[in-house]
Amino acid sequence: MSIDQRLINESLFIQAFQYAPIGMVLVSLNGRCLKANPAICSILGYSELELSTLTFQEITHPEDLILDLQLMTELLTGKRDSYQMEKRYIHKDGHIVWSLLAVSLAQDEESHTPFFVSQIIDISVQKQMENELRKKERLLYEKDVHYQNSMTKHLEQIYELYRMISDHVLDIISISSPEGVTRHISPAVQSLLGYEMDEIVGTKIMDLWHPDDLLALGERCLLSHTDVDMFICRVRHKEGHYVWFETTVKMIRNEKGEVDKIVAVGRDITKRKQAEDELCATRERLESFIKNNGDAIWVIDRDDKVVEINAAFGKLFQWKSEEIIHQSLPITPPNLADQTRELHKQVLSGQSVIGFETVRLRKDGSLVDVSTTLSPIHDTTGHIIGIAGTCHDITEKKQAEQLLINSEKLSIAGQLAAGIAHEIRNPITAIKGFIQLMKSGVTEKKLYYEIMSSEIERIEMILSELLILAKPQMIHSDRKDIRNILSQVTTLLESQALLNNVEIITECEPDLPPILCDQNQLKQVCINFIKNGIEAMSLGGTLLIQVKTQNGNRLILRFIDQGCGIPEHIITKLGQPFYTTKEKGTGLGFMVSKKIIESHNGTVNVFSKDKEGTTVEVCLPTYN
Repeated sequence: MSIDQRLINESLFIQAFQYAPIGMVLVSLNGRCLKANPAICSILGYSELELSTLTFQEITHPEDLILDLQLMTELLTGKRDSYQMEKRYIHKDGHIVWSLLAVSLAQDEESHTPFFVSQIIDISVQKQMENELRKKERLLYEKDVHYQNSMTKHLEQIYELYRMISDHVLDIISISSPEGVTRHISPAVQSLLGYEMDEIVGTKIMDLWHPDDLLALGERCLLSHTDVDMFICRVRHKEGHYVWFETTVKMIRNEKGEVDKIVAVGRDITKRKQAEDELCATRERLESFIKNNGDAIWVIDRDDKVVEINAAFGKLFQWKSEEIIHQSLPITPPNLADQTRELHKQVLSGQSVIGFETVRLRKDGSLVDVSTTLSPIHDTTGHIIGIAGTCHDITEKKQAEQLLINSEKLSIAGQLAAGIAHEIRNPITAIKGFIQLMKSGVTEKKLYYEIMSSEIERIEMILSELLILAKPQMIHSDRKDIRNILSQVTTLLESQALLNNVEIITECEPDLPPILCDQNQLKQVCINFIKNGIEAMSLGGTLLIQVKTQNGNRLILRFIDQGCGIPEHIITKLGQPFYTTKEKGTGLGFMVSKKIIESHNGTVNVFSKDKEGTTVEVCLPTYN
C-alpha cells in the first residue's frame, strides 16, 4: 500500500473513531487504554487522559470481569474472531453503567503489535426498563402465585368449614342432581330420620315425603319461577312415623345457565309445629270463650281505644262492635271518669283489679250495677300493650242485698219493740198522773204542762226513730256528724240496756270531722253492734263506744263490751250467711253490717278474747 493511500485510510479511521456516536477504545494486551473517543469519555465520565492512566480491569464491574477476560483469552488464542457481551462499567461517580461491548483484535502494521478495538454502546436506560419490566412481571407473577395460593387456602378453609358444618349441623344438608337423585347428604339424617347416609345417597328423597304433601307441593310447582324456594312437608322416619321439616332449596347453575345441582337444607320443626297447633287450638278456645261468654268482655289498648268486644258486651251496654271499635270506651259515667283513669293506670303498671263493684253507662244513658275485673295484656316481649276487662251485671244481686238490709231493719225493729214499749209506758204513766192531779184542782198547772210536753216529745222522737228504721228508704249519702247518729241510736237502745243492767258510755274526741254516709244505713250498723254488745253481757256491765280520728282522714269507731268474748275459731266465720252463736239469731246481722261498711269504703274488724270481752272496730273515711 502506498504511503498516500495509508495516510488517507488513517485519516478516515481517525475521523470515524473521533466522531463515532458510540464509545470506542483501543486497548493494549495488558488492559491499558491506548486511545478513547469522546463518546466513551461521556459514557464513563472520564477524560481521555484519565482513561489513559487506567486499565479496563479497574473500571469493570467485578462480576463481569471474569467472563470478559475469558473471552479476551479465546480471542487471543484464535478460538474466536471477536466477541460480544453485556458488561457493567463503574462510572467515575460510582454508579453502574450497563453497556453492550463488542471486541475485536487488531494489529499495528509497522510494529505488528496486537491491540483490542472495543466498541461500547450505553444500554443503561434499556437495562433499567428491562429490569423494571422484569420486576413488574415478577411482582405480577408473585401476586398471581400469592392469589392462587390464597384462593387455594380459602377454598380449603371453605371446604373444611363446609365439612364441619355438614358433619355437625343439626339440619340436613343434601345435594341432588337436577332429576332429584341424592348425591350427598349430611350425617344429621341419621339423628333426625334414622337413616344411614349410604341408605339415602342414590335415591330420591321425595319418595319419603307424605303422599298428601307430595301432591300439594306438586300442585304448587316448586322452583318453577325462581331458583330459591322454601316449603314445609312431612318426611317419613325410618321407624315409620313422619317428621315435620322446613326445607330451603336452591338450584345451582353452570356457566351455560343450565341446572347443575340442587342444594337443600332441611330443619326439623316437629316441636314448633306442635306448638303452633296448640297455640292455634288455644286461640280458638279463647276466641270461643270470649265470643260465647255470658259476661261482657272488652279489650282496649294503652290509649283506651276499643280493640275487641264480645256479644254479651253489646247486649249489656247496647253498643254494636262497628260503632265503638277504635273509639274510646263509652261505658264510664262522667262522674266516675277520674276513678276509671286511676284504675286503668293501676292495671297498666302491672296490677289487676278483681271484682270491683261500680256502675257503668249504657248507650241509652241508663246505669247498670256491675262487678268489673281488669287485667293487663302483655306482648311477646313482656310489655303491657292494653287492658282486658269483664263486666258482670249484679243488678239482681244489689236488689237482693237491699232486700236483705231492709229485712234486717224490720228484724231489728221487731226486737226493739219490747224495749220501746217500756220506754213509751213510762212517759205515758207520768202524763196520766199529771192529768189526774190537774183534775183534782192543783193550781201549779204550768209546770205540769211543761213536763207533759217534754214526755210527749220524747215519745214522738222514739216513734220517729223506730219508723225511720223500719221503713225502706232510698239510699242517700250526705255529710253527717257521727256523734248525732250515735246519740239517736243510744236513745232507742237505752231501755233495752237498762233491762239488761248495761250502761252505755260514749267517748268522742272534740272537733270530729264529718263523714259521707247514708244515715239510715249507718244507724242500722250501730244498732246491730250495740245490741250484740248488750246481749253478750248477760250479767250486766259497761258498753264503751269510742270515736277517734286516724291520720287526719279516717275515723275509728269502736264498740267495746265486757261480755263473754268470742273464741278465735268463731271469729274467722263471722260474716258468713246464717252463721250465728245466738239461740234466736238469723246469722245475717253482722254480714249486712259488714256489707254496709264496705259500701261506704270502710272496713270492720273484730278483736276478742274468750271470757274477756269483744271490740268491734269500724274504720270510715272522713269528708272535709
